[in-house]
Amino acid sequence: MSKIKFAPREVFEQILEYAVIPTFDLVIEMPQGGIVIVYRKIQPYANQWALPGLRMMKPENINDTLIRIASQELGLKIDPEKKRFLGQFVGRFRTEHNRQDISTAYAACSKTKEIKINQSHFSKYCVITSPSDIPARMGAMYRFYLNSFFKTE
Repeated sequence: MSKIKFAPREVFEQILEYAVIPTFDLVIEMPQGGIVIVYRKIQPYANQWALPGLRMMKPENINDTLIRIASQELGLKIDPEKKRFLGQFVGRFRTEHNRQDISTAYAACSKTKEIKINQSHFSKYCVITSPSDIPARMGAMYRFYLNSFFKTE
C-alpha cells in the first residue's frame, strides 16, 4: 500500500465545505469481555461518548482503515477478516462547515488486551457489556451502532 497522505488543514476545511466525508467506526470486542467506548475531545461529537473511528484515506481499503482505527485510536490489533457489518449512518453536524459524513460501522474482535487511547482525540475510555451501559451523553450515530451490535449478540 502507498503512503497515506493527509490534507493540510486549510485544504481539509475546503473539502468539508463541499464534500461528504467517508468515515468508519468500530465496535471492538475485547478478549476479556465488553466493548470499548471513548470520550471525544475533538469535533464532531466533542465532549461526548463515541466509538473509535476515522476517515478512510487514499489508498486504503476497508480492512486497512479498520486496522488503522484499532491501532491508532486504541493501540489494539484486530482481525478484519472476521468483521461484522453493523450499518451506515449519515451524520450532519453544525460544526466544521456544516460537515456531513457517511459513516459505516463494523464490529471486530481485538487480539490484544491493553488499551492505549489516542490522547489527542480522547480523554478517557470505558468498557461496556450491555445496552443499559450506553451513556446518555453519546452521539446518535454511535448509539445507533451500539443498538445494532447488541441486537446481533
